[in-house]
Amino acid sequence: MKRKYKHSLHAKGLALLLPSLMLLQAGCTAVPDGRDPLQMSSSYSRSLDSAAGYDAVRGQYWREFGDDALNKLVEEALKDNPNLERVRQRLLQAEAVAKKSGADLYPSVTVTGGRDLGRGTAAGSGDLSLSGAASYELDIWGKNRASAKSGKLDAFGAAEDLRAAAVTLAAEIIQDWLRLAALREEEALLNRQISINENVMELQQARFSGGIASALDVLQQKEVLARVRAQLPDVQAGQALALNRLAVLAGRSPAEFIPPDQAALPALLPLPGAGLPSLLLEERPDIRAAWLRVSAADWAKEAAAADRLPGVNLTANYATMGAAFGNLFTNWALTLAASLVAPVMDGGTRVAETARQQAVADERFQTYRETVLNALKEVEDALAQNKYQADKITAVEEQLEAARNALAQAQISYTNGSTDYLSVLNGLLNVQSLERQMVQARRDLSLYRVMLYRALGGRGWTDTVMADSAEKQTETENGEEQDVREAL
Repeated sequence: MKRKYKHSLHAKGLALLLPSLMLLQAGCTAVPDGRDPLQMSSSYSRSLDSAAGYDAVRGQYWREFGDDALNKLVEEALKDNPNLERVRQRLLQAEAVAKKSGADLYPSVTVTGGRDLGRGTAAGSGDLSLSGAASYELDIWGKNRASAKSGKLDAFGAAEDLRAAAVTLAAEIIQDWLRLAALREEEALLNRQISINENVMELQQARFSGGIASALDVLQQKEVLARVRAQLPDVQAGQALALNRLAVLAGRSPAEFIPPDQAALPALLPLPGAGLPSLLLEERPDIRAAWLRVSAADWAKEAAAADRLPGVNLTANYATMGAAFGNLFTNWALTLAASLVAPVMDGGTRVAETARQQAVADERFQTYRETVLNALKEVEDALAQNKYQADKITAVEEQLEAARNALAQAQISYTNGSTDYLSVLNGLLNVQSLERQMVQARRDLSLYRVMLYRALGGRGWTDTVMADSAEKQTETENGEEQDVREAL
């Protein structure tokens, strides 16, 4: 068997050089300068007496309402919501980019085969040819590894974006569901108030017919009745809008949406423990996403810096030809080569790219800072709103009780003839207004409670959302889960 070798380097010299290059590659891996996450305060500026620990945030907290229709609505939305699906597709794009970024860590191999069918060649005859080429860039300075790390961490950031979108979506559905329940309760209250005012109207008309009440008393009561009735269309319109929002959030058209049957505000969610501010770094997916992108940018900067340094490319080419397939491997040529590639003059392109990547990393760090500060603000806002809204409900309850007592006394005085009907009207209007304020105050406290759950993160329950994405596979392949822990 004839073998022809063409050497770009002497075979023995190449055999000695390769191990040295491999050792150099292992010892010169780029590692980005370490950045530290923001230092968090030891506590929030205010605290509330928690009825549940911080673990309540990590679970599917909306199940505390005990409403199967709400549970089903959230589950369907987490599967069919268009915005969530759009974020999921972004994750798949990022994962594909990550795989592409890591392709340079492996050799590239191509194979070409053919038959020479020149003029005069009989059918089925002609020389067969087979050639192959392999190339591999030794990652001496860690450029390819840094690029792969950057793409991988960007993909992990996209996975956290999906978690953040799920947390936001669940909170929006629950809040719209609560708004709808409050509007239905308010509609029922308005109907009761209309009925009460109609009864009073009939009583005043009877008193007027008997010469006891004046025409002014009747007209004033008629105006009160019309005023209450005028509020009903706004409440009914609000219900229609809330139903339309719920339909879209669930990924359906409003015409196809089956409305939930919750007729009144449910009991409040248990007050969760806020925990330490440092927990937000782990539990808020938006913070995790921002920090992963900082780490990704740091690795991209290292890849750009390594691209300014010399590189070594290894190539191997194989070629053979024969009249028949069995002869292809009897007469062949193999070429092995190692080449040194060093940038000499590029007009400052590589230096500029390194500076750009540094600026990108610094920009992303500022985005991370802003995300953390906004998260702290959201928690502080929610804590304040929960505290002061609870105080407001207590105050409105006291005011409503006093207004009812005042109305009862005004009715007695009017019946005894010691006061006019205006004091009764004012008392009635005040009571009915406070009753509606009470429904709205309870609604707002329920909304603030959901805002607190959302602000604290609740990342744990989003594992169910990630089950349909490629994150599980991505984190378990090639020890990549460790890469996330190192980045965070």
